[in-house]
Amino acid sequence: MHPPGTDILFVYGTLMRASGHPAALRLACQSLPIGPGSISARLYKIGSYPGAVASNKSQDSVHGDVVKLLRPAATLAWLDRYEGCGDTAPELAVYERVMAPVSLATGGVRDGWVYFYRLPVHRARWIPHGRFLRR
Repeated sequence: MHPPGTDILFVYGTLMRASGHPAALRLACQSLPIGPGSISARLYKIGSYPGAVASNKSQDSVHGDVVKLLRPAATLAWLDRYEGCGDTAPELAVYERVMAPVSLATGGVRDGWVYFYRLPVHRARWIPHGRFLRR
């Protein structure tokens, strides 16, 4: 049994099923969809991928998918490598995996893992609607 939330993951970019990215397909095979969700953050376009930066402003939200990981330890290990963070990452890792409240579109809030962008965003393009992929 896992502590509450440790098998929940919120994704908002290339890891979303709709992206068609190979990593998203791998994640889909290792998780069960819970549904759409959002986090309190600002979304930026960093080259060809997004980066979410935590925010405490009520108008800032990033939209994505919430999944339940079937084998959290194994899946999070390769996701940390994919996102360039974790125990083997350099000190200035681009992303950081943290536990955060995730609002479900169906109602309620769950704690889940989120990869937040850690580098400066002054040159990145802000995505005010909070959606990296248009559905």
